[in-house]
Amino acid sequence: MNVGNSVRKAIDDWEAGEVDAAMLHACNAIDGTAKKVYPNLGSNARFTQLLRDNYSILGPMGMPGINLVETRFPVKVERPKAAGGKPDLADVIYGIHRCSHGHGDELPNGFELIPDARGPARLTRVEISKGTIQLSDRIIFGLIAVAVLSPANKGQSVPDGYYLTFGATEKLIIGECWGRAADFPAIAAREPMPLVTMDFKEWMNDV
Repeated sequence: MNVGNSVRKAIDDWEAGEVDAAMLHACNAIDGTAKKVYPNLGSNARFTQLLRDNYSILGPMGMPGINLVETRFPVKVERPKAAGGKPDLADVIYGIHRCSHGHGDELPNGFELIPDARGPARLTRVEISKGTIQLSDRIIFGLIAVAVLSPANKGQSVPDGYYLTFGATEKLIIGECWGRAADFPAIAAREPMPLVTMDFKEWMNDV
């Protein structure tokens, strides 16, 4: 799988308003990256492990302000891999979005992405109820950032003109960012934010 092509297609589809297709290609970029980083792990394990190892990128880019390491969500997914046996964000993205889109299935009701990325900077919404979670469509760009910045993808390419934004002013030119995960903490530090651990204990009994 060519990760650069998946990144390009994800951005093109999002620009065209095809959010589900954009999420599919963003997940494909993670799949392709995870195969390089963890060649001996199965699909679920490597996909979710790559995301967990990069919550410091995925969080600020796709779900800012949430402590993704500690937060567990009241959603049923098959074989969650997070510590403690309850699903974290990586499990939700793999079990709901990646598996639905990857198998050609409709996304379950209550998991549709919220259109934030075209709106004001620093506005990222999430809607959570017992059994469902609607993520911001910014999560697409969080996934893309994880793939682009992974050292495993150094040497990948996209045409000129493709970029990611962070916060109010940062513009990350994708062609200049492949493999540069080590540079991201300094970028994130320019937009400091608190980290909140969300607690859904009352809803977790049926998960």
